Amino acid sequence: MTPLLIDQADQLDQVSAGLDGAKVLFIDTEFESRRGGTDLCLIQVTDGESLYLIDAIAIRDLVPLADVIGDAEVTWVTHAGRQDVDLMMKALKLRCRPKIYDTQVAWSLVSAEHQVSLAYLVAVLLGVHREKGHQTDNWTRRPLTDAQISYAADDAEDLVALYAALNQRLDKLQRRDLVVEVTSETFKPPPARSDHISLSRYRNLWQLNGPQQAALSALLRWYNALRNHRGAPHYKTLFSIAARLPEDPRSLGDIKGVNPRFAHGEQGAAIIELMAEAADGADELADASGPSPYATFDEYFREAWLSCARAELSAALCIAPEVAFPPWLMKRLRAAVKETIELTDLAGEFDGWRGCLSDPWRKFCEDTNA
Repeated sequence: MTPLLIDQADQLDQVSAGLDGAKVLFIDTEFESRRGGTDLCLIQVTDGESLYLIDAIAIRDLVPLADVIGDAEVTWVTHAGRQDVDLMMKALKLRCRPKIYDTQVAWSLVSAEHQVSLAYLVAVLLGVHREKGHQTDNWTRRPLTDAQISYAADDAEDLVALYAALNQRLDKLQRRDLVVEVTSETFKPPPARSDHISLSRYRNLWQLNGPQQAALSALLRWYNALRNHRGAPHYKTLFSIAARLPEDPRSLGDIKGVNPRFAHGEQGAAIIELMAEAADGADELADASGPSPYATFDEYFREAWLSCARAELSAALCIAPEVAFPPWLMKRLRAAVKETIELTDLAGEFDGWRGCLSDPWRKFCEDTNA
């Protein structure tokens, strides 16, 4: 494709007309980062037939392109494009993020690799070795050189070829539709899940006597029932509260980590009462036999087992481990593995598109006599 440089506002109508009706747009950007922020300098966009290099320095108002490029039915194809997408949405003043097909994500759904460069993917899938010397150019300078224009155009054209090559591999595994869903997941914060706090979270539980442990159990039932923990003491502070067994709001408020407003409010009064009820009549001797170990070989084996499960399932399904088992999921599984005897039950942790991991997880548990 012959790139067309767009550096006049009256040329934007030509871009809109050329891309009108396209359902897939291949987008790359060049930008300059500085202390005060990031400047969008150039947008490379093509529908696979027409290629436009839009000078975002010369044309400050790109909103006229929003109806075509930001159409809800259009999918943007990018590579590691989170910053590209953010800059584009700001420039076009889009309220809703369009569907994003990230080629880096697509590759992670058919290989063991997660974070790879565009040049690497082009070399591996297309057999082309691109010169990346212009990657560190100052893209705010004008006029753009012929070499810069060629470099920018190559990136956009490579996305077109990568899209086709990746879809061939994705279609063999019936995963093409997953790319947009998994890409969308990368734009969101890790899913929040309010973990149930149990007595096993407290390594120093053995230091509490019977009434104090009974009070801590009551505090945990109260804490776990809260819908919103804002203003409430951190669950680690509950240990200090149970150890002190405060009898009035002032004593409760003196405990480090307890907000005085909480202590003197309705909830403060409520937990003082429930602790007193729980502690009253409890055996003076605690059930705990002594200090719990800081580490055990059983814990090491469980951690090793989980790492093997992650590698085995990722390899079996040909999905990069960082995508199949992201940090937030591994954290959840580690906590469950420490306390769960029937590990096959953890198959329920794989929801959404990760449902494909459930059966392999159960099989791995059976094969390893977990």
